[in-house]
Amino acid sequence: MDLDKFISLTANELLRYNRSGFDLVACKEVGLPVYKVTIEALIQLRKPIPPIEEFVLKAIDAGLNSEEDISAFLGIEKQILNDAMVNLRMSENIDLIAPDDSRLQVWKLTKKGITTLQEAKIIVPEERTFDICFDGLLRYPRWYGSNSYFLNNKDLREQEIIEIEPFPNKPPELSDIKLKEVDEIIRQIEGASKARYKEEKDLLALKAIEKRQRFFEKALALIYKAKDSDDVQVAFLIDNEISSEHEAAFARSNGIKKLRIVETLKESSPRKLAEEILGSDFVNQTLLEEIDSIKAEVSTQQAKIVAEIEIVESNLEQTENEDEKVNLMQQLQSAKEQIKELQTQLNSLLATVPMRWLDMSEHRPLLEQALHDTQECLMIISPWIRASSVNKRFLTDFEKLLKRGVQVYIGYGLGEDDNDKKYQEDIEAEKKIKQLAIQYKNNFQLKRLGDTHAKILISDTKFAVTTSFNWLSFRGASDRKFRDERGTLVSDPDKVSELFDSYRKRFDYTNIQ
Repeated sequence: MDLDKFISLTANELLRYNRSGFDLVACKEVGLPVYKVTIEALIQLRKPIPPIEEFVLKAIDAGLNSEEDISAFLGIEKQILNDAMVNLRMSENIDLIAPDDSRLQVWKLTKKGITTLQEAKIIVPEERTFDICFDGLLRYPRWYGSNSYFLNNKDLREQEIIEIEPFPNKPPELSDIKLKEVDEIIRQIEGASKARYKEEKDLLALKAIEKRQRFFEKALALIYKAKDSDDVQVAFLIDNEISSEHEAAFARSNGIKKLRIVETLKESSPRKLAEEILGSDFVNQTLLEEIDSIKAEVSTQQAKIVAEIEIVESNLEQTENEDEKVNLMQQLQSAKEQIKELQTQLNSLLATVPMRWLDMSEHRPLLEQALHDTQECLMIISPWIRASSVNKRFLTDFEKLLKRGVQVYIGYGLGEDDNDKKYQEDIEAEKKIKQLAIQYKNNFQLKRLGDTHAKILISDTKFAVTTSFNWLSFRGASDRKFRDERGTLVSDPDKVSELFDSYRKRFDYTNIQ
């Protein structure tokens, strides 16, 4: 799942990722370490017997035990026969044996030769090289599927993805790889192959590693912070599923400390940011902890209902009884109504408070709400403009807002220019915003501020949000840290107006750049 898709999930969809006693405070795309390893191995092939060798075995089995007799019986040249018998002896299917009553040696089938003749297959040892993948965190070979795609270091830089280091930070040695694990992967590769003929082979030994290259598997790191302490947990979402193995391995590697996650969360905490922008007196007068406690209680109840829904959905898929299906559908509908009712009650409560903490998942819906509901004035301060956020839907809703005559202010940019922009679609997204600023110059002011560490959203005097969340980009190339992406929502009209006026002054010298 990509970051923009995850952030766009509804509150109900995100409930499945909730953790008791913890808040989901950030989400970042990361690269999990994967080594592509070329390994030299000794295998045992089971091949169909070549026709001549098969008939030689049958002739010996029938009692012919000299090369002259076999050649005459089969009607083949001695040289051809000799080559076939050399192969059969090297593969230990035949041998020269002296009968008890004779000093002369004659050809006989070995036990292996008897089995070969019965199965019509010959076993041949052979050296081969195989390309396998080795998980740098889990420290064992893995099969990633036939359509797996990995990133390299350049991809990480260009896509603004955080690298997760292997643990230990070294490539795999032969001693790290078990024969049974490689054998299983080879069988999975064979099973996924579309080749009409598939070799039968057994892995006998691993001899050497010829080549190792480090790549990365894209994943989402979900950062959880304890509600009543500085404890942090980092989960990894791979193909829409939480990988408990990677989470445990990351914790063992002391990854939280290495990436300074606790420190950066403290630096970007919603309270600290709110006090800097709104003032500590205003922040301290609101009973934020009590509101947060109510939200947590509601979230816990909703999470329990979501777990029940998953069980009901599973039962619904398995049952074929029509009456039972109807009953399960009713249970499903009832559970969904319960979640909706809890959310309605919570929203009614939150509407009565002048300020509250804002969950990471609430930001995008608030932006969409502002585009639809703002009547007089909208302000967005965000460092980057990216196509992942400023997409077709955003641009459509944004232009409708401008056509309604709403006064709009967008401040963006970090540094003198935006050299970290890599993709053409991002350049195009910014270009479209600039074109709208020219087209609607009477009510749209766009300015590169150059130092927009702040991320602000203001809709009329209804609400203002101060946050670490990038409103016009799900990513920030110069900000590849695990920042706390919760925010603070203010609904006190006087404070909203005060905040708007303080940022409005920066647009007095507007130039579209």
